Amino acid sequence: MDNQDRNNQPSEEVKNPELTEALNAMLRHNTEKTRGHMATALMNARLLSPIERQVVLTEKQGPSTRIRFEHIENAEGDKYYLAFTDMNEYAKWNADEKHNQALIMTMEDFGNILIRNLNDLKGFVINPYGENVSISKSLLLSLLKQREARENGPLQGN
Repeated sequence: MDNQDRNNQPSEEVKNPELTEALNAMLRHNTEKTRGHMATALMNARLLSPIERQVVLTEKQGPSTRIRFEHIENAEGDKYYLAFTDMNEYAKWNADEKHNQALIMTMEDFGNILIRNLNDLKGFVINPYGENVSISKSLLLSLLKQREARENGPLQGN
């Protein structure tokens, strides 16, 4: 199927070779240049984030579906949303094949969830069984603000 509509993109088509390369370069040599390249690749990426659909029964409206994003906890007990660059990385986490639903997420999507959700999640982790790079809520919000400032251009004075 050759579907060009980004909103209907099958998860098998999600591939992020530029981001994967940038993550690995940063892990090999953590410099300002490699972090900048990783940030640029990250802002252009579309990542897979596993979800669980929950049907909730309400008295007035009947059944409704809620989406819960899966998360992972590190050794310190900090919780992070999951993000995968491609189906191969997703499969490493989903070895038992119990998780078969994912949303294709942009950085704006993760930012909106992290801002809005009243929970203790610290950010998201990319490829936890591969490169295992954590992006904190504050870093993501900073990157989104920087991009917004670039897109809006400099303020015009008189």
